Amino acid sequence: MIAKPIPRTQRNETVFGTGIACALALCFLMASTTAGAKDSAPPSPDRPWSPPDLAAHQAQLQNRHVGGATDAEVDHHKVYHLPELIDLAERLNPDTKVAWQRAKQALAAVGLQEVNYYPILSAAAASGYTRLFAPLPSLNINRAALVRAIETGGPASSAISLQSDGVLHLDLLGNATLSLKWLLFDFGERAAAVRVAREELLVANLGFNATHQKLVFEVSKNYYTYNDQRDAVRVAHSALDTSTSVNEAVEARFKVGLATQPEVLQAKQQLAQSQFDLQKALGSQTDSLVDLLIGIGLSPSIKIKIADDFTGSLPTDVETPLNELVDHALVNRPDMVAAIANIRAKEAAISAIKASYYPKVSSLASIGYGQERLSLHTNTFDSGAPTFGAGLAVEVPIFDGFLRRRQLDAAESALGEANSQLKQSGDRTEREVWQAYTDLHTAINSESAADALEKASQESYDAVIASYKQGFSTYTEVVTNETRLTNARNALFQSRSAIHTAATALALALGDLAQPEPSPTMTRTGR
Repeated sequence: MIAKPIPRTQRNETVFGTGIACALALCFLMASTTAGAKDSAPPSPDRPWSPPDLAAHQAQLQNRHVGGATDAEVDHHKVYHLPELIDLAERLNPDTKVAWQRAKQALAAVGLQEVNYYPILSAAAASGYTRLFAPLPSLNINRAALVRAIETGGPASSAISLQSDGVLHLDLLGNATLSLKWLLFDFGERAAAVRVAREELLVANLGFNATHQKLVFEVSKNYYTYNDQRDAVRVAHSALDTSTSVNEAVEARFKVGLATQPEVLQAKQQLAQSQFDLQKALGSQTDSLVDLLIGIGLSPSIKIKIADDFTGSLPTDVETPLNELVDHALVNRPDMVAAIANIRAKEAAISAIKASYYPKVSSLASIGYGQERLSLHTNTFDSGAPTFGAGLAVEVPIFDGFLRRRQLDAAESALGEANSQLKQSGDRTEREVWQAYTDLHTAINSESAADALEKASQESYDAVIASYKQGFSTYTEVVTNETRLTNARNALFQSRSAIHTAATALALALGDLAQPEPSPTMTRTGR
């Protein structure tokens, strides 16, 4: 076969088309390369990596002013007690805002499931030009062949044939339709989905309450810690005054020959140690204040006056038996109620999957208006008329590749996990109530012992220092009793703070914090 030469015009078109294709491919390759240049991982594991858009992200962070609340949230002339600090925290701490938004999302999820009960109404309109072609045949009868077929008894179809008599054109010019679909019956699948969403909403709301309870506990604990550190600073100041007095007494005895040079040096050492302990206590006080302010949601740079007492604290005496406290916690704590809600949500999810095995019955309806054109040869007919229809649709699932079977297996496993989590939550609740109850009684008993220890240490120190000034006691005895007095004072203040911390921890374990009404299991005393 001899190849025919390609005409010049066709060659030009081929070259032009090939050039366009190459140009488009090159542009696509350049765009892909440019986009890929912005996305990269660290080139090696031995050095830090600089993100390409780091500056833009840092500028956005700077514009957002991420940080604690400003001075406008604090009254600088007011002394804040614990209840007022808790009010500030519930308004300013971001944890409560995060939990609130999650609860709102769960509420929206309930609405998303409830919409399945309503009909779906949609409108559509289209305008354009669509041509449909249909051949229009004509019947051709050969009379002579028909006569022969009749005479011979042969088939008459041999005398009949179809011939094309033109093309029928149907042009669709426009159409507008209003459609309605309404799911009427589904064997409870929608109801189960709504139950799942509502149980998850309850879980989110309980999580919101639990966030408030944990926030109240953290603020209270930090408040007690800060006041304990302030007491530690006072004790350190007192210890410094005592060391100063002892140092002066040693120097006075040394001048009259009643003290040795090592005793003078030891007194100076003890004085320096007291100064160091004071600075350390001041640093711990600052750290505890920062923890308190950050927990509230305030910037550590904000100046605020905080009360130095236990006003507004929870009662510290519990008259209810321990077993009743445990029973109360098992039905009152947010995490316990949330665990039950989680089980009910998993049970509803199983019901929804089982209901999906059954048919669904829906009603369908539509009404609209169409504009068409019919053309045959040179004849054209334009027509427009309304369209409408209605009916019932039944959807019967037959085979889905075992999708629902796998979903049911997963849902039943999730239900088993939820039941185990309920048992886990119950064990944790019982353990926390026991621990908080024990800590509270231990702290109360420790306070009584620390009070007696502080009084005895003070009397012992006063007696030893007086004896030392008269020359009947040694410097070692003075230093020993001075140290014991300082430790006893710290133990007394720490035990008082521990009592209120343990009482707050017990209320948290019972689920009684941040409640609109005081808990019936706690009674206030005159402590």
